[in-house]
Amino acid sequence: MTRPRSNTGDLISSAASDDAAIDALTTYAARFADIQARSDKAIKQAQNGMDWPDSVSVERRIVAEQHREQSKAFAELLPHTGLLIDRARVALRFQPPARHLAGWSVLVDDLEAAARLARARLANPPNGDTAVVRQCQITWAERAKYLEDLAVQDEPPLPGPELPVAEEARWTAHAQDVRRRHMMYLYESRYDAAGRQLTVVGVPHLDEPIDDCVLIVAGDVDSPTMRVLGRCDTYDQALAVLPPPVQPGVLHPGRRFRGIAGRLPPLADLIEDVARASQSQAVAEAIGHVASDGSGPCHLSQLSELLGECADFALATETVAGRDLSVRLRGLIVQADLLDRQLQQALAAFEDTIAVLPPHRTPRPQHIKPPPAVRAAARRPMATATPPHVPRRQ
Repeated sequence: MTRPRSNTGDLISSAASDDAAIDALTTYAARFADIQARSDKAIKQAQNGMDWPDSVSVERRIVAEQHREQSKAFAELLPHTGLLIDRARVALRFQPPARHLAGWSVLVDDLEAAARLARARLANPPNGDTAVVRQCQITWAERAKYLEDLAVQDEPPLPGPELPVAEEARWTAHAQDVRRRHMMYLYESRYDAAGRQLTVVGVPHLDEPIDDCVLIVAGDVDSPTMRVLGRCDTYDQALAVLPPPVQPGVLHPGRRFRGIAGRLPPLADLIEDVARASQSQAVAEAIGHVASDGSGPCHLSQLSELLGECADFALATETVAGRDLSVRLRGLIVQADLLDRQLQQALAAFEDTIAVLPPHRTPRPQHIKPPPAVRAAARRPMATATPPHVPRRQ
């Protein structure tokens, strides 16, 4: 394996290589995320507490400091990248055949290219491309979980439990029946190195129905291809015999999720704006942030996008329940669109009016007892005599 190099290119002692490399990777990913979270929080505080020109200047300083800290953390990781890549490639050779192996191999190659590119740009600072090095840092931070899982493996992963054929058929039939009767409790789902979806479920015991037991199930629990791999008395026992999980996939493999352009006031702020409004135009402005007018993002358009992402995620699980949930969420998107059109009509109605609240709706005093309400007209005394009869007009 390639031994790690220092920033000057000197080889590091092999005695401190393996564990140090893995620790450096774990530390880098955690530090990168922590620095990002602190910066995002500081930027949000600046946006909420300052005017726009001042907040922009503060944001730039915060981002610059964030990049400096993350670059320093990456410089500490960079000498270990060669060893980490070598260990990951050895681990890939240990893996059983699975659909995800080709993609993982590409990720390892991509990380190696990012480290090589960053090292080359940093070695020539006057011509260094800051944006390129920054993207290399982000790649290593976001993909560290894949490399970490591979780097710690030095032998083939365990295959997991297996029941005798007769027992497997018996418990599988029981599990399918329990699932149809909605009596199955789902504890946890993961994928193993072989690409199998493994789910830990709780069901009534087949031989002693008054007791419960825990099953390890391979495949979609709502699919006829589901099969029971093992039976345990407790959830902890099931976890002890489960194969280690592999990193789950991502919803958008081909692209990074694009952020929503523009900043919308929170719904809580809009509710407060309406509660304090005295003119209909203020209400129209609040609804304008919720209903779509085609000029920018709004809460309902973001709600529809959120539902769409949720529907895509449900469908991407490749399970029966996921497909059903995706259809339901798509139906909610249609309802959100209908609500959006109705809100646009309400928005137009508020914009067409110039109504203000009547002045008698004065605020209630907070520290004194309000005086009794003043009547608009004095009450007439009750009549003491029968009023005269007035003949009806013919």
